[in-house]
Amino acid sequence: MLTLFQKSLLATIALGVLLVAFVIAAKAPAQATTIAPAVQVPVNAVVPQGIVTTGDATVRVKPDAAIVTVGAVVQGATADEAQALLSDRIAKVLDRAKVLAIADGDTKTVAYRIDPQYAYEQGKAPRLVGFQANQQLALTLHGTDGVGKALDTLVQNDGATTATVQFTLLDAKAAQASAREQAIQDARGKAIAMARTAGVQLGKVTSVSDLVSSPSFDAFKAMIPAPGPLGPSAAAQLPTGQLDVVVRVQVQFEIG
Repeated sequence: MLTLFQKSLLATIALGVLLVAFVIAAKAPAQATTIAPAVQVPVNAVVPQGIVTTGDATVRVKPDAAIVTVGAVVQGATADEAQALLSDRIAKVLDRAKVLAIADGDTKTVAYRIDPQYAYEQGKAPRLVGFQANQQLALTLHGTDGVGKALDTLVQNDGATTATVQFTLLDAKAAQASAREQAIQDARGKAIAMARTAGVQLGKVTSVSDLVSSPSFDAFKAMIPAPGPLGPSAAAQLPTGQLDVVVRVQVQFEIG
């Protein structure tokens, strides 16, 4: 049987063990508790039933305008001299544009540059020999009947040294509307064939949209050489031809 002293000693030892265990537990790093995020179940997109087709159409029309781009290229010993020579030349072109009744709103500069000109010799550094100045003007002619006359007027007698003609369509709304109507009919024809092959009935139209923001058309361009010593170039007489107005649409139909 334990004496009172022995019991007291055992109690003291037990208390010491408990205190050591408590200190060790207090110094141990805390473990973070991880909470798994909730699993998000994807919602399947509902694909609307129907038939989607595209339709194309091209309408050929006569151009109603011509954009004549004329310009001059001159050489000068200095940049100032080249600019002065170019200014005189372009002034003549602008005066002739006014004679042709081309409005200021139909005249704009589309290019202007001055470039140093160098001579290159083997074994030597490039040598500056002058400057070249170039300016290009875009003139819009309403109608196409007077294009040949306008070219002759603009390039003759120290006028423009370069000329480009582009026949275009300023008012394309009517042609685009006609092409769009035909394109929708083309899309309907494709949808009917698809429905017949699939063994279903074609329903009503649910949506129609242009595949491009604005239907485009192809324009004709021709380069006109500067006049020679014998007078105006024969190339100034230009057939206008026709322009292609192209429209593509997308149409969606229900399945009946």
